[in-house]
Amino acid sequence: MADNYQIQSDTLLWNKFISSDEDAFRLIYKSHVQTLFKYGCNFTHDEALIKDCIQDVFVDLMKYRSTIGSTNNIRLYLFKSLKRKIIRSLHKSDIYRHLESDNFPFLYALSSEEEIIEDESIISRTRHLELAMSTLSPRQKEAIYLKYVSNLSYDEISSLMKMNYQSARNLIFRGLEKLRESFPKEIVLLFLFGKRLQKYF
Repeated sequence: MADNYQIQSDTLLWNKFISSDEDAFRLIYKSHVQTLFKYGCNFTHDEALIKDCIQDVFVDLMKYRSTIGSTNNIRLYLFKSLKRKIIRSLHKSDIYRHLESDNFPFLYALSSEEEIIEDESIISRTRHLELAMSTLSPRQKEAIYLKYVSNLSYDEISSLMKMNYQSARNLIFRGLEKLRESFPKEIVLLFLFGKRLQKYF
């Protein structure tokens, strides 16, 4: 029921936007800009580049909205657009020039904009999880991030990462299994599903 409501809401909002409703555009921006920024931070530490790419995403939306097709999933549409723009921008540097899109690094680090944690035990567990995450492939990290932080479905993940449904499930399963090998299961679950700590993953 909730998924159907989201589809109906996104479809209605998107149709209003492509019909030149300025309020719809502002709502789309306000609802997704922070999530887009956090997603973008996993591809590069260059926050200025991320913000420029986000701005370009929304400029393009306004510029081409008369020819943009329909969508029932605005967040997925924006994630795809942002990822494409960031990778295109990074491709211009010598470091990333020869990398295929599927081989781009997916970072895992605490954001400088996150609130300061005072609980030493939480800091310690966060650092250990960072180390555990560093053992995963970039695509495993991205898939786990999309599933447990961005709360995307397997269908959405497979679409964003350009793989089939079962491959997306297998990628996440193998990543979680690898995490559990180097980190206590109960702590992994705490970080994956704990509301307080979820933002650090």
